Amino acid sequence: MIFSSKSNLDSELLILTPDQCTTDFQRDWKKLEQESLSGNAFLSPEFVLSLATIRPRDHQPIILACRNRQRNHLIGLGVFDQVNATKALPLPHWISVNCPHSYRSGLLIAENSRTEFYQLLTEFLKEKQDEILGIEFRNLRFNSQWAQELREFTAENRGSFRLLPESESAAVDLRLLPEKGLPEFWSTSRRKSIRKNQNRLSKNGPIQFRLVENKSEFDVALSHFLRLEESSWKGEIGTALQSTQKDQKFIQHLTHQSQSSDYLVISQLLAGEDIVATALNFCSGRELFAFKIAWDDRFVKCSPGILHEVALVDYLISEQLPYDRIDSCSSAGSYLENLWPNRVAIGSGLLCMNKLARGTGKMISQMQLLKRWMTNLT
Repeated sequence: MIFSSKSNLDSELLILTPDQCTTDFQRDWKKLEQESLSGNAFLSPEFVLSLATIRPRDHQPIILACRNRQRNHLIGLGVFDQVNATKALPLPHWISVNCPHSYRSGLLIAENSRTEFYQLLTEFLKEKQDEILGIEFRNLRFNSQWAQELREFTAENRGSFRLLPESESAAVDLRLLPEKGLPEFWSTSRRKSIRKNQNRLSKNGPIQFRLVENKSEFDVALSHFLRLEESSWKGEIGTALQSTQKDQKFIQHLTHQSQSSDYLVISQLLAGEDIVATALNFCSGRELFAFKIAWDDRFVKCSPGILHEVALVDYLISEQLPYDRIDSCSSAGSYLENLWPNRVAIGSGLLCMNKLARGTGKMISQMQLLKRWMTNLT
């Protein structure tokens, strides 16, 4: 499906399924992601196309892509599912793609074409308001520049983008770290505890940290990660990536998709010859998004997960790698809140250009705020 803008004849909006994404389109998609106003690894072609492989043909993600025809350049993209109703909007609408492995929703937007994209998106929703009564975002980075700008733009154009803060997630802004690094933010007892665990681990051999940079080593590194994760508590409760055939297929396809890009970043903490902890991270723009971590239970007394996350930050700084921030993608209350000093505000968003949907969304939003206020009183 193609929707053309009435106010800007150079702009068009495409509605695609993953199997309609040609090689050229995937290349343009990747370029948009790397140049986007705000990176989002869960909107990358590697992630979305891997997700598509484990979904039935009648339940494929909806890819909304905006293009400037004159420049033949993608200026915006989002990935959604069609739903009949949710608590936020009990009417048919689109929602950020639903996947247990997707920790951030949002939009990819070319920095120099923001207004053009906002205009095209809102025109599309006005034109199709009888079919698509709104777009709901979950796990949205609440303070993203594009989210704040889109809220202002829709308000000026008889629409609404209602944002509701919900929680905070640990992060590290590498540009703001002091010269002495993370320890500057820790308590004395925290510093002693980490130093004690590092000394304990070093008895098994020299401690090293590395990123698996040779793509020919990816399969071996991934197999090691999957084996450690499956043998941990995640395997016991069935949430490890090897616990189901669908998840195995997803991660294998994602690894294959990443062979020609820098998207997948596999990190390893070693003591001598032993891989003590290993993690899968995603790169998007100048950000690193933490995805999964696993460790060898033989070293559990050394807190290998904590030592890995400390070593990761130290390594990125010492090697001067081109990252500005690491998003932990963790839930509120994560152990990373005691290690990483910054926070990412997470919330939900409801974009509506339909009058009925705006009114319904506003009423439900107010009810949610009232419920939260009453909960805080008890």
